[in-house]
Amino acid sequence: MSDPAISRGRETATRPIPYKKIATTGWISRLLPGSRSEIYLGGDHLLHAKQIILFEKYRRFYFSDIEAISFSKSNRWIWLSVVWGFLLFCSLFWYLGHQTWCYIVGALFCLVFGGLLLLNLIAGRTYVVNIQTAAQIRRLRPVERENQLIKFQQTVVPIIVQAQQTQQAQQPNTNEAAV
Repeated sequence: MSDPAISRGRETATRPIPYKKIATTGWISRLLPGSRSEIYLGGDHLLHAKQIILFEKYRRFYFSDIEAISFSKSNRWIWLSVVWGFLLFCSLFWYLGHQTWCYIVGALFCLVFGGLLLLNLIAGRTYVVNIQTAAQIRRLRPVERENQLIKFQQTVVPIIVQAQQTQQAQQPNTNEAAV
């Protein structure tokens, strides 16, 4: 993915906005062509950069506009574990060939599927995470693992609360103006 500070245009060529990458999708999405997604922390907003093969989409979520960040548990990690475990079990059938090349192929398949099963179990639970503003609800794929979600909450939620409190303090009280 390109750097969002560079790809925004001419106004950032003189003064680039410093972005801090706070979340990214897993290593499988980086190896396979398809959808990659990253979340950057800007001065007053979150930037969700999504790459689908050759195209990039950027969505900004200003801290003052964010109404909710919701998350719910997902069973995707369990189903992935079942699939990797089943493929690991199926790869054991290569050992029934009783030939050297069958043993080698079986060992390679066991290594690959066992490694994927182990990595999935180590990565932990999955969540469906959505960010909501008045205009849109978007799914945040980079923070769908439990450890990423906890880091995201510890980093972003205090910043959002602080930005919204300062915005409320700066707005004049409409009830007093009506009296």
